[in-house]
Amino acid sequence: MVRIAPVRLSFNPRTLWFDAGDLDLHINDRVVVMTARGDEFGTVATSLFDMEPGDEEKLKSPLKPVKRLATDDDCARNEELLDLGVQALPIFKQIAAETIPDMHPIAVEYLFGGDKAVFYFEAEERVDFRDLVKKLASELHVRVDMKQIGVRDEARLVGGIGHCGQELCCRRLGGGFDPVSIRMAKEQDLSLNPQKISGLCGRLMCCLRYEYEAYKDFHGRAPKKNARIQTPDGEGKVVDMNVPREIITIRVEDEKPVKVPLADFDEPEEGARPNEVGEDAWARAHEPAVLGVESALNLFTNELSGDDKLAEPGSVKRIRDDQETQKPSKSRRRSASKKKSEVEEETTKATPRKPRRRRSTTVSSDGTSQVTETAQNEPKHEENERRSTRSSRRRGRGKSATKQQGQQTQRARQELDGKDSGPKKQQQGKGSKVGRNSSALRANRPDAADAQSAQQPKDRPNHRRRRRSHKSSNESPAE
Repeated sequence: MVRIAPVRLSFNPRTLWFDAGDLDLHINDRVVVMTARGDEFGTVATSLFDMEPGDEEKLKSPLKPVKRLATDDDCARNEELLDLGVQALPIFKQIAAETIPDMHPIAVEYLFGGDKAVFYFEAEERVDFRDLVKKLASELHVRVDMKQIGVRDEARLVGGIGHCGQELCCRRLGGGFDPVSIRMAKEQDLSLNPQKISGLCGRLMCCLRYEYEAYKDFHGRAPKKNARIQTPDGEGKVVDMNVPREIITIRVEDEKPVKVPLADFDEPEEGARPNEVGEDAWARAHEPAVLGVESALNLFTNELSGDDKLAEPGSVKRIRDDQETQKPSKSRRRSASKKKSEVEEETTKATPRKPRRRRSTTVSSDGTSQVTETAQNEPKHEENERRSTRSSRRRGRGKSATKQQGQQTQRARQELDGKDSGPKKQQQGKGSKVGRNSSALRANRPDAADAQSAQQPKDRPNHRRRRRSHKSSNESPAE
């Protein structure tokens, strides 16, 4: 009889079997084992067990022995080799980026002997790494062994946290990789969004296969969704299914859904699915759930007694816990501000305003000054009205003066145009138009020019520009 010791190695997530011999090994013991690559450092994963003599022949390869329990020197040697692998990884990445850009370095493992190192990398296609091996050997001074792995092996080797919040199954459980298809997700009614059913490796999650057989077995025995079911109350329809509990939810017309266990359905004919529910099973499904049954729901507590009853739905008024801390709406804030303003107006009316006092100083002809104070009892709003009336009168006077001045100017221009319109029309040719500010009209308007010069101050310079002739003053007309 052979004693089997399951051992897990550092860079191999699978649990391997070794021949324990006469060694007394326990879980989490450090051991040194012999493999095809030489001596390696490992940890006992589970308890030892015995194998029958005939079962040993069924193994794919003969069992390797466990050489010894690891000593303190062996543990220190293993830690030193792990540190060397961590230090060699950046060098591996740098040389690989210069030589083979498509290569993705993952880890470096130094074997327990120390004279050989295994370089793990990931690449979509096969690569020629002969030049890379030469550069690594000359840089690190070890025997180089290159090993290409896939993305799933990379995730298992590096490790991580999955969508469920637990350690990756491939890292925690070990074992081989079984094929996973999208049909498994459909069978379990899962979302087909790739982001939700894919793992860190970018492939479908391994856990999709764990419950696939259970869902497949249940769906083979249960009626399909939206199937018609015969019940004592009439024909119903399957609206929902609880696979772990094997419960079918049936709705009859517009009534409340009823949950019936799959075992309570009447046995169908051979090769058919169940489609009928008996009277006894239908009556049990309509029975209300009994609270306080320890075997079913385990709801017994010290705070409940046999005299306690559930409250009636209509007698309980639900109040939100966050009602007091909830931020008031805009309408409430407006009403509150309005009430506050009304209260302030009432208080101002009830308490008369203290009269304002003004101090003025009067100086007489003999040089003496006299200070007088006058009380002003008029309210503030009356004073504001009086000020607004003054400003409106000033604006009105300014507008009326401007309007009158504009009317006088327009009237003077009309009179000048009426005097000069007769002779000018005769002088102008056919189709020509004379502007109001043209030189011809300005020459015949001495009165207007005198009036403007009279209005302007004498010391103000005349900014009128001289009209330049088309010909230079230096040139003489051609004879």
